[in-house]
Amino acid sequence: MQPGRRRFVRTALLPVFGALVGREADAQETLPDMLPRRFIVGEPEIPPLDTSILFAREGAHETGGTVEVLSLIQDEKGENCFPWTVYAQLRTKHRGGDAVGYYARLYKDGPGWSAGMHSEVFSQNWGVGIGVNIEVANQYEGDDGFNGIIGCEMQSLGPRKALAGLQVEGAGGYETQIRLRGEADTGIDVVSECGVGINLRENSLRLSEGSCIELDAQGEVKLRYTDGHIEFLNGDRRIAHIPVDTEDHAL
Repeated sequence: MQPGRRRFVRTALLPVFGALVGREADAQETLPDMLPRRFIVGEPEIPPLDTSILFAREGAHETGGTVEVLSLIQDEKGENCFPWTVYAQLRTKHRGGDAVGYYARLYKDGPGWSAGMHSEVFSQNWGVGIGVNIEVANQYEGDDGFNGIIGCEMQSLGPRKALAGLQVEGAGGYETQIRLRGEADTGIDVVSECGVGINLRENSLRLSEGSCIELDAQGEVKLRYTDGHIEFLNGDRRIAHIPVDTEDHAL
């Protein structure tokens, strides 16, 4: 471990594990001697993990309270800093296998509400608050293999269908439930084999004036509203139109 990284790890981790160690860390000691390698309560089922530090706990609690293995609390009162309670960094050059910077696995054996990862944000001041922020940067300039990066991917492993890949709900309501703001070739691409591609139920579909509804795969046959007319287009050529300021009449 490089000296700079060793100092960073000491500064970040010693306050967390200091209470477990129960003694002051000697500045001359190496990092593995400062931290407990295994902290196990009971006899929990432990998968075959190749890990340097392991915390595990088995229990049968009936009090209804929260039961935890590791709790990290940070209370930052400074106004010009970047508080990061947990920082995980992974650099890998692997070809086989899967690299994961943060891994959460949940076995749900009971009927209670459960989540593989749960985030809560309580905003009491102005400025953006985000439950989960994902930033991706495609820096590969070659043409070999699959050149792509995905911000968020959900996979249903079966055997039964999952209820939903993405669900947005809550009694608090939203100004906008899903908002697309970035530049893209396609906003939403429905490649799945669906009985119904988009089911709006009792909601409207709205377009700005001049925008088209394309009726073929090539986007040549289109329908749009502009300048007081509903227009039917074949490419750039208008083939029919209906003025909207006329009296009601059958077509």
